[in-house]
Amino acid sequence: MLFASLPALSRRRFLKISLRTLLSLGLGSLFPARWRRAFAAEGLEAFFVRQIVTEDSRTSRMIAWESDVSEAEAVVDLRPVGAGAAVAASFAAREKILADGGERLFSHEALLTGLSPDASYEYRLRTGDTASPWFSLRTAGNGAFKALIFPDSQCSDGYVTWRKAAESAAAQQPDADFFIMMGDLVDNGEAAYQWRQWFEGAAGLMSRMMCAPLMGNHEAYDLNWQCRLPLAWLGYFPVPGNGSLRFSGWYYSFDYGPCHFAALNTQWEEVEALRAGLLEEQMAWLRRDMAASRKKWKIVLMHKDVIEYDYPDLSDPVTGDISATGRLFMPLFDELRPDVVLTAHQHTYRRLGHIVNFAPSEEGPFYIDTGNCGNCYYDVPVNARFDKKALAQPERGNYMTLEASAERLHFSCFLPDGSLADEAILQK
Repeated sequence: MLFASLPALSRRRFLKISLRTLLSLGLGSLFPARWRRAFAAEGLEAFFVRQIVTEDSRTSRMIAWESDVSEAEAVVDLRPVGAGAAVAASFAAREKILADGGERLFSHEALLTGLSPDASYEYRLRTGDTASPWFSLRTAGNGAFKALIFPDSQCSDGYVTWRKAAESAAAQQPDADFFIMMGDLVDNGEAAYQWRQWFEGAAGLMSRMMCAPLMGNHEAYDLNWQCRLPLAWLGYFPVPGNGSLRFSGWYYSFDYGPCHFAALNTQWEEVEALRAGLLEEQMAWLRRDMAASRKKWKIVLMHKDVIEYDYPDLSDPVTGDISATGRLFMPLFDELRPDVVLTAHQHTYRRLGHIVNFAPSEEGPFYIDTGNCGNCYYDVPVNARFDKKALAQPERGNYMTLEASAERLHFSCFLPDGSLADEAILQK
């Protein structure tokens, strides 16, 4: 029998004690201006500068950032690379108040539209005559691309492990076009200081590379570890619309190159008592979304995994080792036949392969549990029925890449030192 790294405490209790200890020490308010990526020399206050995915990444990009003071007249200037100092277009930013976890910020969002596919730009933030430095921006094309994939980054070490993972991946994969966050970005969604630490760790990526984020269950916890609406996540990540009145921004889809991605939300259990209907609405939406796409490859992204590793029911040979999420969604995936389903949540990398009708198969959706890039490590038992590849336990972190073309999908799993741990190639 395998045990967690800290057997004396349950996972939830350990995290709760750790957070309360930090808060009791007042660490939530002791973060100086270095956490604020402010451009003091230029006179513009701006931090957490980031590029967010849009529905069509060839022709648009969402730029977002925060400030401590109102910048109601803020704009984003855009120019093609090589155009010199001339600004080609300016886009007005929408300002809103983001108040959560005892912190009140001014959040800004500017949707850049009318961009050329497969083109290099520079953008800056500006209010009046004060402006930020220029940042790089690359739009998607119709051809091949490389994406970084980061599983759970939640940490208890000031997000040092997450920062090292992000920096290592960026250095080892300098040709990556964008990155995906698989949920549980932070350990507690209401802890403002954790969001500051997470953004600090991601600063080297987010200002120059598009991010496609997923919501995890930890984004839906308050400081007392009770379920709540994920206010901070929704405020920080203005993702593409989904047509929903009740769950706008909770799930979405986007295209990049030859791929269509559907980013699902697996937190219906956490929020059902607060806002009912997420599961049913999302399943109906996924049918419409998949049917509407004409892309060569279809990929589903979801936080919670489909295999039950912790408490399998050995008396049930069909679904006893399938998680509650898997029992709900895998029949739908059998019907819709996405090429790949990527999950997270368990803090372990597992290549599961093709699964149809709750059983290993030679066809159907290809499943990968993407692993862990924070410092929460667990011993996760091997599932002999599904696990084609499992890393040594407890795992000490990984990230993934997806190299996609019209002909193939190439997934690679890398350890923090850059060594290749596993890979899988799909062709059609």
